[in-house]
Amino acid sequence: MLPRRHLGAAGSQEQIHRNIIASQPVANDLLSQRHGQFYDEWESILEKRRQVIIRGNLDAYVRFARESTEYYRDRLIQYDSSAEFPLENVPILTASELRGLVPPNSNKIVVGSGHDYTVFQSGGSTGIPKTTIFSHHELERLNLPNARGFFACGLSSQDRVADVWAVGSLYMTFVHINRMLQQYGCMNFPFSNHTAPDFIYTVMKLFRINCVTGLPSVILNLARQIESLGLSAINVDKIFYGGEHLYEADLKELETKLGVKQILAPGYGTVETWYLGYQCTRTETGVYHAHDDQVYIEIVNEDTGKHCSPGEVGMIYVTAIPRRLMPVVRYRVGDRACWLDERCVCGRTTPLFKLFGRGDDILRIGYDSVEYQAVQDAVLKVPGLLGSIQMEKQREQGRDRLVIRVETELPDINHAAAAATLEEQLCHARPAFRDLFSKGLAWPLKIEFIEPNALPRNERTGKLIRIVDAAMNSDNAIGDMLHRSTSRSANEG
Repeated sequence: MLPRRHLGAAGSQEQIHRNIIASQPVANDLLSQRHGQFYDEWESILEKRRQVIIRGNLDAYVRFARESTEYYRDRLIQYDSSAEFPLENVPILTASELRGLVPPNSNKIVVGSGHDYTVFQSGGSTGIPKTTIFSHHELERLNLPNARGFFACGLSSQDRVADVWAVGSLYMTFVHINRMLQQYGCMNFPFSNHTAPDFIYTVMKLFRINCVTGLPSVILNLARQIESLGLSAINVDKIFYGGEHLYEADLKELETKLGVKQILAPGYGTVETWYLGYQCTRTETGVYHAHDDQVYIEIVNEDTGKHCSPGEVGMIYVTAIPRRLMPVVRYRVGDRACWLDERCVCGRTTPLFKLFGRGDDILRIGYDSVEYQAVQDAVLKVPGLLGSIQMEKQREQGRDRLVIRVETELPDINHAAAAATLEEQLCHARPAFRDLFSKGLAWPLKIEFIEPNALPRNERTGKLIRIVDAAMNSDNAIGDMLHRSTSRSANEG
């Protein structure tokens, strides 16, 4: 968390934990559970009391994890409750390590011997499934962060919401979002991502649906498919998204195609942990209020191992306080963020952080680190190119090659000119990029244009697979998929 300002006597840690965590709403009408200026009192609590409760929650949770599982008994021995950053000397928990600790691989961090839980898997932009288990009680506890986030983003009882989250194959979000919408008090249309776009279009027209919630990739594809069918435009007031970083190019395309007035993320989290944050109607794209009563968030400079000061970008580590069936302590989320040294103008006292996308949304080409966001910014400046792109690193005869695949509706005759313009934009923005090619330190840039919606997406979730490091995985099938598609290299003869 952010450095503590002042801590008073914490009182009973067990009582603190019962008051803050165990009293979450499970009633049928979540709007009726609202109390205080915002959704609940935590959002306006004063800083001194906030820090006391946060530290009490963390101390109690670490003690619970150590007492309940043999795995954490020794792992958490370096926890220092008196330190400014008490988890600083505790090893981080990686995604690959976590996979080996939970069913079906083992029960090393599973508390108890019961079977009353739900199994989920995720495998978004990386394509590697991760298993997690939630007790039925924990699933109900998700109502609080869900309701807090959707309320902050402006969901009202008068809204009509098209739910196009991914469903099936043990994907989690549709299950609990649909449940929350049922309990929130608004009108809910549980389409999922598998419903035909013309059917969604018809129902949206008939019922005057004004909100859509789902993955940005899925919503964007829906808008494009409706347009390609020649159907008249639909207007959407609000988009509530999550599951992916929303890039500026995607945001602008959604605004253009759907006439959206408000695009916000009511929840940012991971299936392995919990909800970490949420936006409100006053936050900028990528800026979130922390659910710091739910999770203990650290942002760490992985080069130095030190906690980041406000404004310094680092990797997010999370300890998920409500996770009791399988305790999760200091999990490396894989996203980059920074704390903001300011409070939101909305009046909430919860700390703000800015998300910079996946820590693996970067490819190392030669001596240069190429960020997905930087490439997409360049793509956005080339007329006729869409915001959906994929970057692939290839390794040929000891040198790296960057392949950029871009979805476009441009005719083939315009591809060469668009590729030249894009390459010039990239090299202008980063002169080191041009040096790589001119000095022969990397193979020339390769740009391929793809028909709209043809880039590979996760079959389960619909997420665009943004980054491929073929140099690290020669068996990666994505390149084969693309060579069998309608892609065409614009800077090859």
